Amino acid sequence: MTKDGCEIPLTSREFMLLDYLMANAGKILNRAQILYDVWQQDFDPQTNVVDVYIRYLRNKLGDETGLLIRTIRGIGYTIDDR
Repeated sequence: MTKDGCEIPLTSREFMLLDYLMANAGKILNRAQILYDVWQQDFDPQTNVVDVYIRYLRNKLGDETGLLIRTIRGIGYTIDDR
């Protein structure tokens, strides 16, 4: 993936998560949906894998402020559809 002409190395799982968010741009996705669709796992209330990978993506994309990938408190995540 590239941003502003610079290549950003993503792991396959990071890429899958970003692709999933982008395919559902503008929709609010809860953690259970993301976990099932990206990791093919049923919801485990003890896991924070989705949150961890969202943080990885934000760091790599320079999105620490959450302007691109937004947290919807108590619900899940969305990506800007612009």
